Amino acid sequence: MERLAGGVEPGRRRDIGQLGAWTASLPALADVLVKAGLQRLWVGLEYRPYQAGNKRADAIVAGFSPDGRPAYLIVELKQWQRAAWDAVGEQVTGAIVSNERVKHPYDQAHDYGQFIRNFTSGMHDEDGVTIAAAAYLHNATESSVESLRTAGMPQARGTFSGDPDGRERFIELLTTTFDAGRDGSPAWDALASADYQQGPTLLEAAARIFADRERYPLTDEQYDVFGRIQNAVSDAINPAADREQAIIVVKGGPGTGKTWIALHLLGANAHAGRQVSYCTNSGSLRNALQTSAGFNKLLGGERAKRLITSARTYHDFLERRTKLDLLIIDEAQRLEQWTVLSGHHNSRARQDHLEANNITQLFELKKSAKVLVLFIDEDQAATSKDFVTIARAREIAHRTGASLEVLELTEQHRSGGSQAYEAWVDALVDGEPAIWHDEDTFTVSVADTPTELERTVFAGFPLGEARLVAGFCWDWRKPTVDSIHQLPFDIDIDGWKKHWNLHKALDGYPKDTDWARTPSGAKQVGSVFTAQGFEFPQVGVIIGPDLVWDDTAGRMTVRMEASRYAKLVQLHNRSPHEDVRIRNQYRVLLTRAMRGVVLYSTDPATRALLRRIVNPA
Repeated sequence: MERLAGGVEPGRRRDIGQLGAWTASLPALADVLVKAGLQRLWVGLEYRPYQAGNKRADAIVAGFSPDGRPAYLIVELKQWQRAAWDAVGEQVTGAIVSNERVKHPYDQAHDYGQFIRNFTSGMHDEDGVTIAAAAYLHNATESSVESLRTAGMPQARGTFSGDPDGRERFIELLTTTFDAGRDGSPAWDALASADYQQGPTLLEAAARIFADRERYPLTDEQYDVFGRIQNAVSDAINPAADREQAIIVVKGGPGTGKTWIALHLLGANAHAGRQVSYCTNSGSLRNALQTSAGFNKLLGGERAKRLITSARTYHDFLERRTKLDLLIIDEAQRLEQWTVLSGHHNSRARQDHLEANNITQLFELKKSAKVLVLFIDEDQAATSKDFVTIARAREIAHRTGASLEVLELTEQHRSGGSQAYEAWVDALVDGEPAIWHDEDTFTVSVADTPTELERTVFAGFPLGEARLVAGFCWDWRKPTVDSIHQLPFDIDIDGWKKHWNLHKALDGYPKDTDWARTPSGAKQVGSVFTAQGFEFPQVGVIIGPDLVWDDTAGRMTVRMEASRYAKLVQLHNRSPHEDVRIRNQYRVLLTRAMRGVVLYSTDPATRALLRRIVNPA
């Protein structure tokens, strides 16, 4: 068994707990496979699906279905002797002592299967590839885990004990799923050698998450955060609870799944009949979600707008007769200090009232809901208005008598799941730049000209999928013409000319809030304002003259005079330390890609640095 552990992953040879689990569980699985006459199948152990975080599927049985399709059964193995299902808390109880939320073992296996289905090449076709799930509790009896089968029909059909009745049911599933006469090795080889493949974008999946959360499951880390928030909501709506007010801060870097969890929370609580809304100050993301075909078809346009809101929606909190049960704030660092109802400024009387009573936007939001959830990344505070921090959330919790809990997401699901790339970006924009070597799931390259950048970014991708983005170092002109051909270019780099995303739609080219989700947006250059909150297969990043390599300092240096973001320049003049927002802008832009990023700098010294540190020979 220790040799087997070393074969799966040498670094885990001394994991005594894992060896014990395998010693107890693998013979039990092998026994039912033999009893079913399926000795020709292959079994993969400790398989880590793409985008599933750090968790692994215990066992994957690989073979072919009776009708000839590749077939995979993901099996979650448990040594539990008994377990019960808590329908209210949607968690397992009585199996182990744990402070963490325990997911149903069938759901664990099912979720691994969905990750394989959604993010693995050759596995997307539901008609062409069978992917099924099972939980095998080989030390339990049918009666001791009967409660687990009350979680739903899939869980009832797919949860098996180790007593004779449970084994018989499991063998029946195996024999109907697999052809005993075929060798399973080709099916296993196809899975084991499969590459990561871009799954549905957030916008493509958003409405489907709302309608059917099981289609796009959460990782274990994300599920734990989801569960803690759900418990807080349950407490808040319980009249007997000690405290019915809570603020939960979920911090995480780009690509850790904050928006993914937010949409799961929206769907789960709306379907449970709770009063819930999702809120973001990202106009592009909000508009995309409100107007996406999936949400409009599922909810209708008006309900979509009530569920997906901006922060200014809650300025009238004093007039609301009842509080929301849950208010979910995405990109919470983008909340402003004061709510401006229209235009760029409040009336003098309104602003004096807000300041005299310290009615900040965050205060308004908390007073509108029993539970306020803030998904935040302080390192993405990139605009002049971004105001909210974890410290300010703590102040509001104290002021309103709410409990405060801070949770953290660490797993990386963008950038090919590469935490190394995220660290590399941090070191590049605000530290000592490090060497980058391409990984299997994510690549970085450097272009010497913007023309080369554009050609490289769009090569190999369907029209309209990849994007170009840039630092805000060129003026953004407002169209005063009626044709795109009459509109002067905003960006001119040695004769390479492009428009920024447009203030208004022209000749089939989208306005700024639609730039990320409209294919023709690929012909324009996006900024931090339109790219934040979105992801694309590949992204070309133009690093402008506002962030350049300083050989003497040994780091990238901000040149605020090169920025065309007037309000940020004014903020910097008052508070010089706010130059960190330029660094944060590039941190956002550099972390929008799922599979690869191409870099170009207008500064020769910075281009030379990038050439030295990106994939050196």
